[in-house]
Amino acid sequence: MTEYAADVSAQWYFSKEDMRNTPSVTGSDYSASSGKSLSPAEEYKQRLRGCTFVHNVVKKLDMHQFVASTACVFFHRFYMRQSLSRYHPYEVAGACVLLASKVEENKRGLKDMALACSYVAAKGQAKEAADNREKWERLLKRLEIVVLENCCFDMSILHPYRFIDKLAPEFGIPVFIAKSAAAIINDTMRTHTCLLYRPEVAAVAALYFALEVHGHVPSRSLFESRDVMLPANAVRLVEECVGDMLAFYRREADSEREAHRQQQKAAGAPSRPHLPHYT
Repeated sequence: MTEYAADVSAQWYFSKEDMRNTPSVTGSDYSASSGKSLSPAEEYKQRLRGCTFVHNVVKKLDMHQFVASTACVFFHRFYMRQSLSRYHPYEVAGACVLLASKVEENKRGLKDMALACSYVAAKGQAKEAADNREKWERLLKRLEIVVLENCCFDMSILHPYRFIDKLAPEFGIPVFIAKSAAAIINDTMRTHTCLLYRPEVAAVAALYFALEVHGHVPSRSLFESRDVMLPANAVRLVEECVGDMLAFYRREADSEREAHRQQQKAAGAPSRPHLPHYT
């Protein structure tokens, strides 16, 4: 049996077909009907919203990036067992931050955590946040157990950063490119990348992405690493992962353009006329 087959975390890796048949999409949590079903595209948006909430709470509490990344992994795993129509993404995201702060030993008091969640949920409205703090305390205490149970009490998370730190010096990759790769991981942690690719695969993909962006060529192929063991089909997996990362940034750019267009429209700014292109 290979190390990959024996890996106890194997239950948390899924195929893209699995991602089209999650509890949120099928309307079932494997034990009972959960009611409303979502399209895969809508589920993707809701997961993104939940992980954005995670990052905003972590930033509000001035916690380490590892807290946000670990919380995002818990969040994505939870919704492979439960439906978004039964558990609100913001509430689950808050519970995931609470758990992650303990796992990463970057704890904050429950009252502070509840106030931060309430503040982010209220979009910065301080009075509303203060009024809802006690409600968030009760939610966090209840959902912390629910998240633990649905994550099978598996709180040990291995992130791609560890492998980036190994690969960069081995291949003479400059520190600024390694930091760019880590930033790519931070960004794409909001998607379900952590459910599709093992951390070592995501690390290689992020490094190749960053190398391409900065126009830097490594000393040799990253697949020849002596320090990081990769699966036999690593080339295909890395190519797919890079494609998913690129698709994420393209969607983000499209969303920003659309938001800007809507702002201009609301402000009554004249729209730019369409100019035909001739060949």
